[in-house]
Amino acid sequence: MSFTILFWLVLTLTWPLMLVGMTTCTATRAWGCRLSPWAAVPAVILAVFIGPSETFYFSWLLLGTELGLDDTGHIFLLLTALLWWLAAVYAKGYLPLIEQARFFSFFNVAMLGNVGLILAQDMLSFYLFFTLMSFASYGLVVHERHAAASYAGKIYIILVIVGEVALFAALAWAAVIAETLSFEFARPVIAQSSLLDWVISLALIGFGIKAGVIILHVWLPLAHPVAPTPASAVLSGSMIKAGLLGWLKLLPLGEALMHSWGGLFITLGLIAAFYAVAVGLMQHDAKTLLAYSSISQMGVLTAAVGLGLMVPAAWPGILATILVYTLHHGLAKGSLFLGVGVLGKCSGHWRRLAWVGLWLPALALAGAPFTSGMVAKTLLKMQTLHAPDIWSAVFQTLLPCSAIATALLLGKFLFMLSQPVSTRKTEPLSVPTLMVPWVVLLMLVASLPWWPLASETDLWSGDILLDSLWPVMLAGLIMLVSVTRNQWLPRRFAINSPTFGGQIFSLRIPPGDILAPIEWIIHYILNGARRLCCDELPHRYQSLQSFLQRIRTTIEWQHLIERLEWQLCRWPTALMGFLVLGLILGWGKMSF
Repeated sequence: MSFTILFWLVLTLTWPLMLVGMTTCTATRAWGCRLSPWAAVPAVILAVFIGPSETFYFSWLLLGTELGLDDTGHIFLLLTALLWWLAAVYAKGYLPLIEQARFFSFFNVAMLGNVGLILAQDMLSFYLFFTLMSFASYGLVVHERHAAASYAGKIYIILVIVGEVALFAALAWAAVIAETLSFEFARPVIAQSSLLDWVISLALIGFGIKAGVIILHVWLPLAHPVAPTPASAVLSGSMIKAGLLGWLKLLPLGEALMHSWGGLFITLGLIAAFYAVAVGLMQHDAKTLLAYSSISQMGVLTAAVGLGLMVPAAWPGILATILVYTLHHGLAKGSLFLGVGVLGKCSGHWRRLAWVGLWLPALALAGAPFTSGMVAKTLLKMQTLHAPDIWSAVFQTLLPCSAIATALLLGKFLFMLSQPVSTRKTEPLSVPTLMVPWVVLLMLVASLPWWPLASETDLWSGDILLDSLWPVMLAGLIMLVSVTRNQWLPRRFAINSPTFGGQIFSLRIPPGDILAPIEWIIHYILNGARRLCCDELPHRYQSLQSFLQRIRTTIEWQHLIERLEWQLCRWPTALMGFLVLGLILGWGKMSF
């Protein structure tokens, strides 16, 4: 049994690497593109048929590498493997043949990093795979090679470098404190260290960039619209979960009470949950809107991590809730992105059918009854009862509001895609190729509430169904009023804007939101420095040079120097100078 597990563990990491070599070599490029959709199959087999296993230690690899699959990693691998597999099959029909080799080269490397960091049980190999995923994803972001893609790639790579530096410092510090590279043995030691605050601070930045923490989130709404649709699906559904997994691996959750850090995580998470929706409602691109939805949902997960920091005794239940929520969001968001790609490739009957299919993951994210969203949100609401009274009240009040906000955002998303588009020719060969992986993903979303992890608790009571129904119904009512307002209000109250929500929702904030004022400030400072260096300093240098020239020409320096030399050459003057110097030295000696 151990040999079988080890075989699939090694194959999961080596098979994508072999395909990368094939897609980059001219002689085997065609075969590499044909086989790339199956790069994630070993990971799927490992997650579905083998499950959690023992940890294998390779003393000869790096500084000693530990690879294995624990219970937490099993859920992350299940989500990651399924998404990467279905997205790769989707990409085969989505991308032109001429672009597939370049796309799959970066795609397979990024997938290797994403899967590898889940299997890594030591800090060094985790950092190696995390970095591999982060830098390979740059190739996915800039794949289209236009101005918007280049700009998004620039912002992305800047934040990646900042995050990698912070993450390296956090892991190095943790390894020094614990005197081990193993996450399992390091967490209890870190919990008792006086340097715990530094490790958490750096981990918040390093993993927070990937997880879309507020202020560090600006790369997400820039990268998602420009990346090819299958890349967007794994970026939002799987790769941003790497930051969450990093927190779960490194932070001493369940080991120590950290009330202040828990409060900070909860605050940042709840701010992101509402701020991202507010900005998302002012977007007019479907993939950008979905990116802000991901920031909002990751904010809820960040708040759940904060709850674990604040209430360590309840951590096992909180962890199970986080895993259900992660699986729910990853599958639903991945299906939404793939659905957007299907709509973009077809028209007529196919387009109407695809639009109807988008309702299922949208309702799931909103937390509608009988969906995975209802299960995840109800479990989270139950866990918040363990928090201190004030924080419990905050959660109980804001979580339903978050559900309403999410439903509004996804309502706008569906409304945007329902608008008529210019007639285009349906591609009969590519549409079924795109439909098959998308329909499989929709089936997974629909069946998730009955999976063992999500169905362990009885969540089908009337009260719970009602609690999950009213936020969606209220959001639907608001959306209906916004859309039909012009038809029944008096003319003086009518709104001329054809967009959803009228004038309010026709407002626009550029993707990246806070990035715009930050860039303006940076450009203002740089322009001021350029003017100082290129314009003012040369002028002032010339003024100083002219002033010194005037001094040199107006004073008879040569005559003064000659006169001083003549005075010093006279013996009486020299003798008098020596006497004065002797008196000074004698007086100084007597003083001491």
